[in-house]
Amino acid sequence: MKNVCLLLLLAMAAATTHAQSASFNYPDAFYFVKEINVSKQTERPFHLEITVKENPADSLSKARIYAIQVRKGKEDIIGRTMTYAKIASNGEWNTYSIDGITDKAATRIWLYAAVNGNGDYYFDNISYSIADHTGTLLEADLSNQSFEDHKLLNGYFVSPTDGKNIRVQKSPVASEGKQAVLVSVTGQKPAGMRTIVKN
Repeated sequence: MKNVCLLLLLAMAAATTHAQSASFNYPDAFYFVKEINVSKQTERPFHLEITVKENPADSLSKARIYAIQVRKGKEDIIGRTMTYAKIASNGEWNTYSIDGITDKAATRIWLYAAVNGNGDYYFDNISYSIADHTGTLLEADLSNQSFEDHKLLNGYFVSPTDGKNIRVQKSPVASEGKQAVLVSVTGQKPAGMRTIVKN
């Protein structure tokens, strides 16, 4: 996963340097990734959503949600497919959504949910829909999509944490169901500061 992050950062720097520097001021403190198999569903419209409640510690901190498609190889990212989510506010909770078309070479979609900065961030309810042969979007089941499993992030790739400034735990504050993922981050410094920031 460490190599995936390096490849992804290089792809993002090449493709969206201006947007990155304008939009995101911290390195990602923590992320988790849902892998979705699309090997038999190429060149079809899809829709992804995740619900997020954000309590940032400052005006620069925020959640970062994006998706990228991957070929058959272990970390064979299709760079042009990287898509940032659109945000719709639903009161305390925001719905982050991504619409796209599966690339003809894609076998998987990686949905990234990240904390970019400091504060408390609640993540809940991932949903995924893909078009059938008539073009109608149909919701597909994902394992642990509402984070109700006993092992909170079962079925996700999870970034390593140092444990000092990042806490990941179950929260009874949820948009639906009994629990959500709560990520609490302190001590992150903006990437532009003259300090070494470990990600």
